[in-house]
Amino acid sequence: MTAIIAIVAAVVVLGAIALLFNRLVGLRNKTRYTWSDCEAVLARRAQAIPRLASVVEGAMAHERGAFEAVAAARAGTTAAAASEGPSEERFEAERQLGTAGAGLVAVAEAYPQLRAQEAALELIAALKDVEGDLRRARMVYNRTVQTYEDARQTFPSSLVANAFRFGPLPYFTD
Repeated sequence: MTAIIAIVAAVVVLGAIALLFNRLVGLRNKTRYTWSDCEAVLARRAQAIPRLASVVEGAMAHERGAFEAVAAARAGTTAAAASEGPSEERFEAERQLGTAGAGLVAVAEAYPQLRAQEAALELIAALKDVEGDLRRARMVYNRTVQTYEDARQTFPSSLVANAFRFGPLPYFTD
């Protein structure tokens, strides 16, 4: 009788561990999926900013600082994107590109001759749409990270997370 109780208890414990493990794997995979959505939007932004810069640059060669900031930030995001997955370095590089892009939009909007160019207006609108998409993708990603982190840090799943080395995931902040 004692052997049967021990076997049942072992099966229950192993079943609970399996359920917790599978939940953590599912949450980690969902976070990776939402990160891929962020990467898709970041790639669209990385393409839109240089296109806008080339249109604006032709009209305003004297605004050199805005173009140099875009070029440097774009190079930083390219280098940071070479590492797989989300990281603080990638987030910082993307923040710098976003800031450079916003500065470029401000410069472009300040010049009446550019506002009259249809191509510049379309690129500015497209970039603003991409930034909105990025805000939404970032919110979804951060929510999935929070759900994963809650599961990873709460008892009893924290025991399983530590045993199977489910590490922390970074938040994508502005």
